[in-house]
Amino acid sequence: MKTFLCIIPARGGSKSIPNKNVVDLNGRPLISYAIEAAKNSNVFDKVMVDTDSRKIAEVAKRYGAEVPFYRPKRLATDSSLVADALAHALKKIIKKGKKYDYVCLVQVTTPLMVLEDFQNMVSILENKKARMVVSVAKTPCNIKWVQTLSKTGSMEKFGKGIWNTRRQQFEQTYILNGAIYLGEWNIFYNKETYYSKDTYAYIMPQNRSVDIDCRFDLEFMEYLIKKNYEKS
Repeated sequence: MKTFLCIIPARGGSKSIPNKNVVDLNGRPLISYAIEAAKNSNVFDKVMVDTDSRKIAEVAKRYGAEVPFYRPKRLATDSSLVADALAHALKKIIKKGKKYDYVCLVQVTTPLMVLEDFQNMVSILENKKARMVVSVAKTPCNIKWVQTLSKTGSMEKFGKGIWNTRRQQFEQTYILNGAIYLGEWNIFYNKETYYSKDTYAYIMPQNRSVDIDCRFDLEFMEYLIKKNYEKS
């Protein structure tokens, strides 16, 4: 029986939205959405939050996640990489005499994920015999429609390869939505690349892939959640 560990990284310092990971979203702290979806999926042997903040830890525990240790401040700065924090957490877990077959990294700021997302990713992992499954979303437009502008503001580059081309003629493109990364323990422990021939995509709906980065995103997310509740 394979074992699964869910880690939700949530550092305390946030410049765009103070205390972003526990900010109120429709009457609940933001982090509670990720914890609830992960726990309700019944996929994980443990759901834990990796944080440097006692405030975040208290909220996480209240919603059923474990916080077995705190992240060191050196791994919780604006320039810190999640990969480094995650590798540190896994080393701490090994020191406690535990190891899991698979690790799932879950982003707090994509709160509309649901339990089926985790279950579907496990199915892909098993059916494809994958080392890694990463959530993506369809891009709203094809990448060929995205170009840079010259210093003068000229749009010359936009005419190359797309002039008089119908949107339907382009191949569908996808973007990392940053929500869920599910893979073998060693990939995260050794900080290996997430993307190889043994990595497969899980396509999440665009409406569940909205990410909160600024105050506008938070207000938009509040609108989406309330709209969904009104329909239910």
